[in-house]
Amino acid sequence: MTNHRKRTSPFHANSFLKSVCVLALLAFGLNTNSAQAGGLSWLDDMIQASVRSADPKLATGRTTRLFAKEATELGEDGLGVLARRSQELSRTARRVDEPADALLEARFQKLVAGDQNLAKDFARFTPVEKQMAVQMGEAAQSLARRFPGRADTMIRSMGADGLSAVSVYGDDVAEVLATEGAQSVNVLRRTGRPGWKFFTETVLPNKQKLAAAGLLTAFIAAPEEFVDMAGQATDYAVKQFASAGIQLATAVGGGAIAGLETAVGTWLEQQGLNFGAARYLGMFLAGWVVISSALVVIGLPGRIATAPVRMVLWPVRRLLKAVRA
Repeated sequence: MTNHRKRTSPFHANSFLKSVCVLALLAFGLNTNSAQAGGLSWLDDMIQASVRSADPKLATGRTTRLFAKEATELGEDGLGVLARRSQELSRTARRVDEPADALLEARFQKLVAGDQNLAKDFARFTPVEKQMAVQMGEAAQSLARRFPGRADTMIRSMGADGLSAVSVYGDDVAEVLATEGAQSVNVLRRTGRPGWKFFTETVLPNKQKLAAAGLLTAFIAAPEEFVDMAGQATDYAVKQFASAGIQLATAVGGGAIAGLETAVGTWLEQQGLNFGAARYLGMFLAGWVVISSALVVIGLPGRIATAPVRMVLWPVRRLLKAVRA
């Protein structure tokens, strides 16, 4: 009786092994990517849970994703990128601290009210990521208490970087961040509180003029070129703002003079009078007005403030008297 047992050819065996290996590698890759990409989704869920626990108005229902844009842009290492950016902000604000892991764990449990699903993932993050997550969760709760019913919308507008900035600088920066968007975080990141004050008190009140001149985008991209770490306008800022028709009252020295000349020249150009003599006469008059106003403010008599004009007019008055006589 002939034995017709089928033999498995080496070719088919090798193909089978290759298929198994490929499937195993794909499964491993998918699991790894899911775990990494899930970091931002986890952060999103944790922030929403923190907000809902602090604001009864948002306690029911589930809002749309808060950090969908970041998840798309940053990809797999999104949580790590955000953590590094948060560290940069803390260094600028001189708030670099490393709380103990046990303290972070206790603060986290308080945020999520003991949610075991969130806690399980929290345990696998790095210390820097844990610290950022806890700080952002606490900042989100602070916003929920200060702005009832609005926290989720504000957080979505300012983005993850904006919420991180709130966790470092406090919720007094939140409204501007929510209005101006995540790109305004760059002002805090590069120039800190002094630059932020210049941004809110000088740039934003002149937002339309600066935007029309292309200076708003330039400022947000490189605020350190416009304001120093003491919060004072640079010579470059004086010249650029003057070209947009904005005189910086805080500017001093050569930059102020250059800015004044540019501003006066721009106005005279509009009137068709931009020639040397008219420009310098305009600068003299503008400077005299500023100095006279300052003298009056500090309490000196108006006679002293108008002394330069009376000195210029004195020869003319003497000549008129002589003619009349």
